[in-house]
Amino acid sequence: MGIVIFTKDDSKFMVGDYIIMIKEIDTSLSNPEVNYILRTNKFTEADVIAWLPYITTKLIVCIDKAPKITKKTEDNVIIDKSLNPLNDRSSLTAITAIINWSDRLRVWKQIQTLPVPYALVFLKQNATNIDTWRLIAKTNMELPEDYTRAVFAYSITGKRQNVAWPKKKKVKEQAPLPFRMSDKYWQKIITSKEIANEIRDKGVPLPKGMKKTKQKVNEWV
Repeated sequence: MGIVIFTKDDSKFMVGDYIIMIKEIDTSLSNPEVNYILRTNKFTEADVIAWLPYITTKLIVCIDKAPKITKKTEDNVIIDKSLNPLNDRSSLTAITAIINWSDRLRVWKQIQTLPVPYALVFLKQNATNIDTWRLIAKTNMELPEDYTRAVFAYSITGKRQNVAWPKKKKVKEQAPLPFRMSDKYWQKIITSKEIANEIRDKGVPLPKGMKKTKQKVNEWV
């Protein structure tokens, strides 16, 4: 019986012989020399229990969120640090260090476990140096994360300023069929009772604010 490793970043396991499976396990997990990587949206503790007898050494599950693990399987499960987000206070302290602190060696020590994607969300609002962003573009997703953290620590000059929080993106309302998102005036057109009733008849999701009940249309006698 082997172990199951949950991670958000499977690149570190893509060394030597490895097999990548998408959404489901479709090959034997018996070769101890192979890293078996499963990329999926869901893998529960029940799945861990079901597959453990067939895992010779390890199964790497690349997933956005690790399942809840109980004492039943904790001895056979490893949750990678990429799935262990820092608590808010630690994260914000690290972000503040990057933006405000003048002692950059101290910054480097502070951000050792800071997730790079988390930092980038804040830096988009707080870092304007084009050379810094060029270095980030060269290191991020291409080299180990410590290279990008080094850019955070030594390319940015710390100065006293308020940390700007990331802006929430406005979600565009989906145009109902038969309209397309590129139709400029669809929101105006659906105010017509006849058009609105046609949309209701199609059984598609209704735009925000449109009632489900059909409207009475005045007709000439």
